[in-house]
Amino acid sequence: MKKTTLAITLMVAAMMNGCSDWDNGDRDYPDNPRLTDVVTSDCHSFTDIIAAKDMNTDSVVVTYIPYNYSMSVIHYNMPLDCGSGEHIVTSIERRGDTITVTEDVGEQGRTNCVCLYDNSFQIIDLPLRPFTLIVKVVSGTGQTTVYQQTFE
Repeated sequence: MKKTTLAITLMVAAMMNGCSDWDNGDRDYPDNPRLTDVVTSDCHSFTDIIAAKDMNTDSVVVTYIPYNYSMSVIHYNMPLDCGSGEHIVTSIERRGDTITVTEDVGEQGRTNCVCLYDNSFQIIDLPLRPFTLIVKVVSGTGQTTVYQQTFE
């Protein structure tokens, strides 16, 4: 009887130890965040009042969901050459506590027509510990950081 009680006590302690590591954020899980549901809108003019106060304002809106280790990101009203927003190549990289999302819009300035595009995506498998999210736009002429925030 004592051996059975000891075995059960040890199993419960092992399970609780595993849970406490998960709950208190000591684990850095998972190793690499991933992008899902990347969608680029068609060319449009200003239509979404949440996106910006002024017409044609380029803005990034992030909704962080810590209990689900994910976030939703929408980059509204990106002014790009007409036709260039058909597929904005979006990638993610993690280095230490910094997660960088890159929106590659290709070479710009080739047309006399500018359209507004929205690029939205989900980031899943975020780390449990604090991290900084950077969103940058890369074109043929360089890169620009359009969003940066640390999440605790």
